[in-house]
Amino acid sequence: MTAIESFAFFYTIEHFKEIARQNRFAENRSIAHDGERCLICHPERCPEEPFVFYLDVVAESVKVRRPRLDQDLIEAMNEDLELLGESLRVSRKALLAGDPEALRCWAEWVREALATGLGLLSVHSNTSLEFTLEDAEVRGMGSLIEAKVKAIMVFQKQHVGGME
Repeated sequence: MTAIESFAFFYTIEHFKEIARQNRFAENRSIAHDGERCLICHPERCPEEPFVFYLDVVAESVKVRRPRLDQDLIEAMNEDLELLGESLRVSRKALLAGDPEALRCWAEWVREALATGLGLLSVHSNTSLEFTLEDAEVRGMGSLIEAKVKAIMVFQKQHVGGME
């Protein structure tokens, strides 16, 4: 990776992490930034496969937006389960104990966060690419996606907090 590619790489990730910090990911298209340095605006300049970079951007943003396994994250998971019509509810105890159903729900929540983030990046600019996790899996990137999901879960679990 050249120095210019490296700068653009880190600039783009930091830009989207800040958007996540402000909880403005849904409106990322309207937030001022240096579009010439943005690799989402210029995916042809990505030093790696654009999907891989987009997934990195979203994964880092999820870690900023939901950095810890806390009561807020558990409530978000349970709200999503309720919206899906599932009767199962996850708890801190079940997640920390490694209950398979609770871990499945957590992994699905992370996966959905990644899918949503990819969708939001696709509307970032007129030149942004559109990616789905399903299409990436068909292209043989399922293990990369699973690794990202697990890495986010490990990160969140390392930062357990805000729960009594």
